[in-house]
Amino acid sequence: MIRALIRKYPAGTKPVFTRTVNPQRAVSCAMILIMGLGMFDLGHGFGAELRVPPSGQPEQMVSRIDYDPKLTDPFFKVNEWSYPDYDLEGTPLHKRPKNPPRLRHTAKCFSTSLGQEHRVRFCEAKLLDGVIDLFIHEDNPAFFDQLTIRIRNGMFTCQYWTGYKAPGKGDWIWTTKRQELTLDKKVYEKGDLIKGRIDFECAEKPTNPKYIWKYGDYLATIKVYGVFRTIVK
Repeated sequence: MIRALIRKYPAGTKPVFTRTVNPQRAVSCAMILIMGLGMFDLGHGFGAELRVPPSGQPEQMVSRIDYDPKLTDPFFKVNEWSYPDYDLEGTPLHKRPKNPPRLRHTAKCFSTSLGQEHRVRFCEAKLLDGVIDLFIHEDNPAFFDQLTIRIRNGMFTCQYWTGYKAPGKGDWIWTTKRQELTLDKKVYEKGDLIKGRIDFECAEKPTNPKYIWKYGDYLATIKVYGVFRTIVK
C-alpha cells in the first residue's frame, strides 16, 4: 500500500509529502498499466498477443464463399452496444472511467467453447492487397473466443483459438472440420459495409503432455455460428 507521510515544518512553510511504495505493489501496478495500454490500443480486447493464434496450428481447409445479395437478418437492422465488462476485468471501482466507451456490437455469433453456448459480439474487417481478414472475437475474459477468416479470390480459410488456453507452441491445436461463409457481395473497398453469415466447426485437442495429463487426450468439438456486419478498414 502507498502511504503519505507529512513532515513537520515551521509555521508559514509548506509541508512536503513523501511516499513509501511497496515494490511488489509497484510491479503489479506496472503490469496492470501494460495490459490497459494493450486494451486501449485494440479498442477493446485484452492485448495484441490475443490477436495472433498460437504457433504450431495445422494447415486449415480452404472453401468457396457463397454470395447472397439479399442476405438479411434482424441483427443488421438494430444497433446493439455494451460497456466494457470492468467487473470481469478486475478493474477497481475508483479506476473505472466516469464515461466508459460504448462498444458497438458488430457480430451476433454464438460459440460452444467451454461446453456452453455464449455470445460472441465483435467483428473487424481489414483489407490489404486484395485480401480481407475478418476477426470475430469476444471481449469477455471468461471465454476469449477468437476466429479469423481470410478471404481471397472467392475462397476463404478459418483459424479458431481460445485465449483461455495455454498460448505456448504446440500446447493446443484447433483443426477446422466444417465451414460455410456467405457474404452479401463479391467485391469490397475500404469504407464499405461487409455483411455475412458464418457456420464453423473445429476440433480442439491438447498436444503438450502436461495438458494431456491434466485434461486427458480428448477431442472436443467447438462451433461458432451467426452473422456479422462491420466496416472494412
